[in-house]
Amino acid sequence: MPSFDRSVDFLVVGSGAAGLAGAIRGRDLGLDVLVVEKGEAYGGSTAMSGGVIWVGNNPHMRRAGIDDSDAEVLEYLRHITKAAGGGVSDAHLVAYRDHAPRMLAWFEEHTHLRVEPLDAYTDYYPEAPGGKPGGRSLEPAPFDGARLGEDFAALRRPAPSALILGRFMITARLAKRMIVFDLAGLLLMAWLFFRYLLRAPARRRTKGRDTYLTNGNALVARLFLSLKDRGKPVWLNASLVELVVDVADRRVLGAVVERDGEQIRIEARRGVLLAAGGFERNLAMRDEHGPKPASIEWTAGSEHNTGDAIRCGAAAGGALALMDEAWWTPVTQFPGAKSGWVLVVEKSLPGGIFVNRQGRRFTNEAGPYVDVVTAMYADQKRTGDAIPGWMVFDARYRHSYIAGPVAPGKAMPDRSLGRRLREQFLVKAGSIEDLAAKISVPPASLAATVARYNEMARRGKDEDHGRGDSASDRYYGDDRVKPNPCMAPLDRAPYYAIPLFPGDLGTKGGLVTDTRGRVLDASGAVVTGLYAAGNTSASIMGRTYPGAGGTIGPAMCFAFLAAEAAAETAVPQYARVP
Repeated sequence: MPSFDRSVDFLVVGSGAAGLAGAIRGRDLGLDVLVVEKGEAYGGSTAMSGGVIWVGNNPHMRRAGIDDSDAEVLEYLRHITKAAGGGVSDAHLVAYRDHAPRMLAWFEEHTHLRVEPLDAYTDYYPEAPGGKPGGRSLEPAPFDGARLGEDFAALRRPAPSALILGRFMITARLAKRMIVFDLAGLLLMAWLFFRYLLRAPARRRTKGRDTYLTNGNALVARLFLSLKDRGKPVWLNASLVELVVDVADRRVLGAVVERDGEQIRIEARRGVLLAAGGFERNLAMRDEHGPKPASIEWTAGSEHNTGDAIRCGAAAGGALALMDEAWWTPVTQFPGAKSGWVLVVEKSLPGGIFVNRQGRRFTNEAGPYVDVVTAMYADQKRTGDAIPGWMVFDARYRHSYIAGPVAPGKAMPDRSLGRRLREQFLVKAGSIEDLAAKISVPPASLAATVARYNEMARRGKDEDHGRGDSASDRYYGDDRVKPNPCMAPLDRAPYYAIPLFPGDLGTKGGLVTDTRGRVLDASGAVVTGLYAAGNTSASIMGRTYPGAGGTIGPAMCFAFLAAEAAAETAVPQYARVP
């Protein structure tokens, strides 16, 4: 029998929402839990995300007077997953429908987690059967990072795109109000900045980092503090090397972890939960499995997500699925950046369009971001000219709205932009034809595309791609623009362009699991002692995205279920090294 340096009941690999949720639930079920994290900071991609959780028919909807039902949740999930190509078992959808509200209620009762419903944030397909105009997406309540004490310094920082003025975070609800940078928006910004200044004493104690946390930072901080209260450590700089497997019994016994250069064999008597994210930062895996072209610099996922847990799980006998998929989102590329800058808001605002290198639109820019990138790859397959593409907009857009790292012109006029932004990122020209020449797009083609788009924008009807038809499109539109808040003519010089790439929030292919988070082999049999959740597992959402939080909700839910399964099934104890 193998020997071990340390023994626990439940070993959790990864410290994002899935890992922390599984660890907390396991500990409260009486398991001795250890969390190991590859990076130097905890939180994974969750900490860099919006931190939203999608849960249908959740208790907050009922308290807010928003109607929902179990039947509608299941109808919606069945419809959108089937429409996107199927491949999702009904059992998984039923399990998520039934257990996600229970999971959420348990965390709010027993931990520091507190969430607030986004009652106006629509499902991504609200007009689909069972779809809702809001309430299923919930954001974590703001959190004071100072409550973490010395552990605050090790919380993974938010993505740069999540910071206002590069300094502080705001909630998703306020972000919606800040889109339109009018007088009310300016006053709100002034108030938020004033509050930021008042937190100066706290920042002096944290080496300049703001302690007011929202989004994914708030979610991770609340979960981490809950785990800390339970006295369970998180090992940082501790990467998974391999799983220890009893081949004869087809049972995972534990894992080898490398911590600060030392390899440690850890027994996991009740099992190992792999919750270490996807493989978005592994170019070889992306080239092998995913659509092409691929890059590890277009993603917004953690730099440590290189697929280690997926590869170890597969080596232990786990089957894989959806390896060509990701939580797609269009991104732009800031000069010198190693991550994509997501264009979730920009794609819906009036006065900008996405075009390929032939100067033609290829999708409804305001549609769900997963669909925008799927269309981009489809156009690349047809034309060979979609990746990279361009976001093109006019002076009116530039004055009023954000464009990746470039703030609205009313706050950041062209003359105030740094040299790198002006010379390496934001392309500017006096006419559409001149802009086309600068970005190597056929001038006549781009001019024709803009002319047609302008005609449709004035009528408020996108006859080519349906932009603005869905309530989801309009969520990030400008309600002041009529008749379509997502469309305005590009008719005011100068004109601008920024590069466009098919990015992602993380890959969504991985280990196949059952409805309890147990890893399955190619025959459908359980790999005993092995569990997976989050982006290490093949997503139960298949090739679609139900709404904001459609990543984190299932990640937490199935980690929660995995911990419950592990607590019910003991793994025999083996010898340890003294």
